[in-house]
Amino acid sequence: MILIIAEKPSVAGEIAKVVGATKREKGYLSGGNYLVSWCVGHLIEMAQPAAYDEKLKKWSLDTLPILPDQYITEVSSNTADQFKVLKELMRRTDVTELIEATDAGREGELIFRLVYDKASCKKPFKRLWISSMEEKSIKDGLAKMKPSSAYDSLYRAALCRQRADWLVGINLTRLYSKMYDKTLTCGRVQTPTINLIVERQREIENFVPQIYYSLIADLGSFKAYTKATKKEDAQEIVSRCTGKEAYVTSVEKQEKKENPAALYDLTTLQRDANRLLGYSAQQTLDYMQKLYDGKLATYPRTDSRYITADQEAHTRSLIDTLLQTGIYSTIISSDYSTDKISMKRIVNDKKVTDHHAILPTESVTKEKLAALPTGERNILLLVSYRLLSAVYSPYVYTATKAILDIEGEAFSATGREILETGFKMIDGQLKNTINATEEKEEKQDGGENAMLPPMAEGNKFTVIGITAEEKKTQPPKSYTEDTLLSAMETAGKSISDSELKEAMKDSGLGTPATRAGIIENIIKTGYINREGKKLLPTETAYTFIDLVTPTIKQPELTAEWEKQLSEIQRGEIADTVFMDQITGFIRSFVNDTKALYSPEQSTGVFERERENIGTCPICGKKVVEFPKSYSCESGKGGCGFVIWKTIAGKAISITQATKLLNKGKTDLIKGFKSKDGKPFDAYLILKENKSVGFDFPPRK
Repeated sequence: MILIIAEKPSVAGEIAKVVGATKREKGYLSGGNYLVSWCVGHLIEMAQPAAYDEKLKKWSLDTLPILPDQYITEVSSNTADQFKVLKELMRRTDVTELIEATDAGREGELIFRLVYDKASCKKPFKRLWISSMEEKSIKDGLAKMKPSSAYDSLYRAALCRQRADWLVGINLTRLYSKMYDKTLTCGRVQTPTINLIVERQREIENFVPQIYYSLIADLGSFKAYTKATKKEDAQEIVSRCTGKEAYVTSVEKQEKKENPAALYDLTTLQRDANRLLGYSAQQTLDYMQKLYDGKLATYPRTDSRYITADQEAHTRSLIDTLLQTGIYSTIISSDYSTDKISMKRIVNDKKVTDHHAILPTESVTKEKLAALPTGERNILLLVSYRLLSAVYSPYVYTATKAILDIEGEAFSATGREILETGFKMIDGQLKNTINATEEKEEKQDGGENAMLPPMAEGNKFTVIGITAEEKKTQPPKSYTEDTLLSAMETAGKSISDSELKEAMKDSGLGTPATRAGIIENIIKTGYINREGKKLLPTETAYTFIDLVTPTIKQPELTAEWEKQLSEIQRGEIADTVFMDQITGFIRSFVNDTKALYSPEQSTGVFERERENIGTCPICGKKVVEFPKSYSCESGKGGCGFVIWKTIAGKAISITQATKLLNKGKTDLIKGFKSKDGKPFDAYLILKENKSVGFDFPPRK
């Protein structure tokens, strides 16, 4: 009898169908020569410090650093019943071998091995490594399984990462929390991520705008542009040049080609979903996981944007299948020319590691797409349209730049003539199909004309008029999940050490699988607020970042770790070398920080008067701002009045909350989202019982 252990019940069910294990038992499926069960995520977790010594249950600077000689794991209380099932199955005398079928990656490897070790199982096992839940993929994977030893180094790297993160989290969270008398969670990836957001917001706050003047010359069939730094200079140019002749001094024409973007990995999918649809990174991952479990998309937690050469023929066939299903809009079926497909654009064996890029599967049909909830449907459309776009012809245009002399002032004019729309046609159709809410880009100075008229050096045009617009230089924008994910992915670019920079090149802060959770956690712990698409630091985040040392808040620590974890995974260094360095770092860091600790200087650092935004409509006390709400200062035992900072997916600003308190009703707020993801607009009102409700505008 062979025991197959998957990561989730849904995956176990699909594998069971393939191997013929159709009889449902308590906690597993059976049939033929197979038993198929599942882990329900992390069944085994790192034990809390009290498991090592009861004295460690109480947080104290005196007990730090906590550095176990042997690490203890424990069965999660939430999943103890399923672990018992797995343990009993592993110990059955008729079970002679196992198949590890957890998700194909570092975390999946860790999940299975911890269960295997906790159950004290010694039976041989093989590894099932697949990227799709389709029947063919499962059968191919079962035919190509490798022995467990082929993945031992992957497990060691995963175990080192888990233990090192535990050491940092336990020691530094307790260290800073006790020093400043406030719970301050600290992590190897979390803290540098908070620092990114704080640094960006400080850039914005400290930005000093510079006034300048944009001069626009109307030449009839097109416009030309220049700038002036002083108002009097701008006025003088307007006065002197209006009605005069503009002489063309140079014309430069260049044919340009813009290639389509590569296929999606998880991070680029999360970025586009946030930019176009306003979905959080965690929402996108959750939607993708459901699509994967439903056999409509391939494995989501991938960091590759390409496929391998041996997948080319199948993927080409997949494109034809999808086009025939009618899941795309009419314009695609009529205008999409298969003659313009180039599969070479998405094939790159060197850039595919554990998993290929995210793809739809051949199971997708128009009916299945229509039956999906809005969120899942939109994500599947993003993935499907990206496949069509990535292999399509480039966007080709002729760019023209002309310099014109108007009374000694140089004006420039640019224009473009589209020669071939290419993949832009597909991207435009996608945005219409999903009702994209992409923010409009700010107009740049020297705006481009649709197309310039024919012109050559020496030609002249009459200046009909010139306008001068006062403008200000703009600060950088606050992070959104789109831009933060990009910053996390490329965090290593700022590192000066060439080896560490190389180590971070393909990893950054966190991994595609963990970044969504990191963002959600720093919001949950009160470091960051989500306001619309913006991610803004709280006062706690500003103070915390000022207190922690650069070692913890800069990406170098993660870079060094990722470099060594990759070396462990490749079998180039021993895991004991890595762990010795980590324990040495924790020991010296904690002891050095404790030596500088001064209770007098640390007390009250986080205390501040909360902003009073109005009067509580229930008890008359102050309503003040908290990390996640605007609530009555009477607290937990008080009247209970609260206005949540996020309602139906929409961030509620202080201005809106103040108006609600003072007038009983806000202005019309756009962009709420219903439970099925549909957008709606409404007023917030105080109901008769003083709770917050919706008031909907009249339908047009």
